[in-house]
Amino acid sequence: MLRSAALAGEFYPENNKELSGIINKLLDRANPPKIKGEIFGLLLPHAGYAYSGQVAAYGFKAIIGKKFDTVIIMGDSHYERFDGVAVWSEEGFWETPLGKVMVDKKLTRTVLDSSRRFFRRDSAHLWEHSIEVQLPFLQRISVKNFKILPIIFGSENKDWQLLARVIFKNIKNRKVLIIASADLSHYLSYKEAKDIDEKTLKNILNLRVSNLNICAIDSVKTLIETTKLLGGKASLLKYANSGDTAGDKPPHQNFGGRGKSKVVGYGAIAFYK
Repeated sequence: MLRSAALAGEFYPENNKELSGIINKLLDRANPPKIKGEIFGLLLPHAGYAYSGQVAAYGFKAIIGKKFDTVIIMGDSHYERFDGVAVWSEEGFWETPLGKVMVDKKLTRTVLDSSRRFFRRDSAHLWEHSIEVQLPFLQRISVKNFKILPIIFGSENKDWQLLARVIFKNIKNRKVLIIASADLSHYLSYKEAKDIDEKTLKNILNLRVSNLNICAIDSVKTLIETTKLLGGKASLLKYANSGDTAGDKPPHQNFGGRGKSKVVGYGAIAFYK
């Protein structure tokens, strides 16, 4: 199975040289605080690079030089609604303009075998941007020979608790990075977004799974729960919203034809031991 790049030319450039150049610039501008510990997880935004790429770069800059065998990338479905958790086929690759990345067959099979709530549903991944936009950054920072495990939540329930336990049991003594791909508040005024995002970030940094104003809530809850099981901590690397990154603050921005000038919040958080 080959999952071709669906968002190249829309969320990020489809030309590999242009894409590499943009990522390099974003990484050069990122100056994340030093984390005194071993990073095993990241919360990163997933909008187009023009909006959230600079915030995401803070997370990827924090792991430059680190080696990971597998990167688990989790998102919540934006395009299909279904009950349960969709795991990409254990056979195959994901492709971006920077090349192909192999799926971790063994870990994928372990997750699929752990519960009937986890199943193959490749259609949920075909147009989903939340996983795809993370891959070019990973490829560019030379996380060499890494494999991926793409996971998409289709419904909000207790699946995140089960998935966290499965991940915890199967990453011991392995170099695994867990990415929760999620944006923060959506379509609020600049001030409202900053106020609400501050509360959300505070809860995440304190490893609380309640009162999270965030789009991929199950993915974030999974990472928080895994962090608790590992006895880890969380630290903020960067916060901004589209009013900061795109150069416009209301009343000049208009997302999605909604007729109102609003912003979207983005955060980069490191989870570490």
